[in-house]
Amino acid sequence: MPELKTSLLIAVLAVLALAQTTPPWDTREINGIAAKLNCNCGCKQNMACQMQPGCPECKRNKQKMLAMRQAGMTESQILDQFVKEQGKDVLVVPPGAMGAVGPYAALTLGLGLVIFAIRRLLQRKPAVTASAEVDPAVLEKIEKDLAKLD
Repeated sequence: MPELKTSLLIAVLAVLALAQTTPPWDTREINGIAAKLNCNCGCKQNMACQMQPGCPECKRNKQKMLAMRQAGMTESQILDQFVKEQGKDVLVVPPGAMGAVGPYAALTLGLGLVIFAIRRLLQRKPAVTASAEVDPAVLEKIEKDLAKLD
């Protein structure tokens, strides 16, 4: 009886392990090609998206890429074929040098501005406080001006 339970457990684990394997069209190589193409379902992602339960448009295109790859086409030939079928908008345009550096430059500029503002605030001289030695003539003039306002 224990051998039967062990065999049954091994069989269940084997089935579960096979259920977890990825499909052949979802490999690193196909996802590398798919990452260079925009999805045309309207999700604004590339075709290597990992949305759950899975984008049917991306799945169909990845299967097509796998078939092209198995037919002996290179990555550039596959990309050219998709451009020919769907237009130049299907290609992902990677950010240029400024696109990659821009966020870091903005962060550095903002940090510099904050440090500059803090230094300026710390360097301000304290306001002059009123001392006991105030000219009585000036005080009298202020009192007269305040009385005129009422």
